[in-house]
Amino acid sequence: MSDLPWALPTSIALLAALVVAAVVVIVVRAQRRSPRAAVAAANARTAAEEALLRLDDAATALDAAFDAADADDAPTDLRRGRAAALRGRDRGFVEVAALATSTRLPAQRRSDAVRLRDDLERRITAVNATQERFSEWTRTHGTPASRTAAARARREEIARTSGDPARLVTEARPRFDDGEWTDADRADREARAALARADAALDGQDADAKVLEASIALRRAERLFRAVEDAHRFVLQASENAAAEVAAAQAEIAAALEIAADRPTEVAPDAAERLRAAAADLRSTAERRPRAAIEVVARVRETRDEVLGEVPSARRRLEAARAALPGTLACARAAVAAAEAFADAPTIEDRLRLDAARRELAAARSAQDAFQALASARAAWHAVTKG
Repeated sequence: MSDLPWALPTSIALLAALVVAAVVVIVVRAQRRSPRAAVAAANARTAAEEALLRLDDAATALDAAFDAADADDAPTDLRRGRAAALRGRDRGFVEVAALATSTRLPAQRRSDAVRLRDDLERRITAVNATQERFSEWTRTHGTPASRTAAARARREEIARTSGDPARLVTEARPRFDDGEWTDADRADREARAALARADAALDGQDADAKVLEASIALRRAERLFRAVEDAHRFVLQASENAAAEVAAAQAEIAAALEIAADRPTEVAPDAAERLRAAAADLRSTAERRPRAAIEVVARVRETRDEVLGEVPSARRRLEAARAALPGTLACARAAVAAAEAFADAPTIEDRLRLDAARRELAAARSAQDAFQALASARAAWHAVTKG
C-alpha cells in the first residue's frame, strides 16, 4: 500500500509522455507528407535536372573539343577523363529519371534530389577540370592549321560517305504523299546547311575556336545525313509491308470485337467503342501513305491489347505480341532517329525523354520475351511522340 501514492502520478506521467510522443510522430509524418514537403521535393528535383543539363552540356563540349583537336594521341589521363565525363553524364540521366518515378515520401525524395544535385555538381567540376587540362595540352601539341586540315578532311569524308541524300528524297516524291518523305527532306536541307556552316568556319583564319565551331556543325551534318537514310529506309520498308499489316490488323480487330461482344464484363467498359474507332482508322489508311499506315496499325494493336487485357488465351496474346513487335519497333526506331537528328538546344525535359527512349529501345532489341520487347518498344515510341 505504501507504493500507491507515487505509482498513480508516475503512470499518469508515463501515459502523458506516450501521448506526446505519439502526437510528435503524427505531426512529423504529416509534415513529411504535406503539400509543402511535396513542393520542396519538386523544387529539389528541378535543381537536380538543371545540374544535369549543365553536366550534359559540359560533357558534350569536352567530347566535341576532343574531336576538334583530333586528339587520338592525347595522354591517357585526359582520355580517361573524357570517358568518365560521358559515363557520369549517362548515369546522371538514369538517376534523375529515377527521381520522377520514386514512391518514397516527399521529404525523402527531397533528400535524394539534393544529394544527387550535389553529386552532379561534383561531376561538372571534374569535367571542367578535364577541359582545362585538355586546353593546356592542345596549346602545346599540334597547331590550329593542322587541326583545320583535319577538320576539312572529316568534312570531305562525311560528304563522301553520305552519298546523295537528295536523290533519296527525289525517289520518294512521286511515289508517296508529302508527309511520308518530309522528315528525309528536312534532314537533307538541314545537313547541307550544317556543312555550309562548317565550310564558313574553316574558310577563315586558322583558329581553334573556328575548328571547334566547324566540328560541332560536322557532327550535326553527319547525324542528319543518317536521318535521311533512316527515314527513306522506313518508308520503303513500310511500302512493302503496309497492305499485309493493315489486312492482318483488320482481322485482329474483327476478332477482338467478337470477344468484346461475347464477354462484355471482362473487357474494358468502352472496348467496343474503341475497337470500332480503331477499325475506322484502319479503313482510312492509303496506299501512298505506307509509313502512316504502319503507325496506325501499331496504335490499333496497342488499343486492342489495352481493352482486352488478359481475356484472350496466353497463346493468342503471345501471337499478338509477336505480330505487333516488328511494326512497333520500326515506329520506335524512326521516332527516336528523328528526335536525335532534329534536336537543337533541347530542354532538359526533351533530353530526359530522348534518353528514356534510347534505353527502352535498347531494352526492346535485347529482350528475349516478346511481351517485354513489345512493352519496351511502345515505351520508347511514346517517350518521343508524347509529352
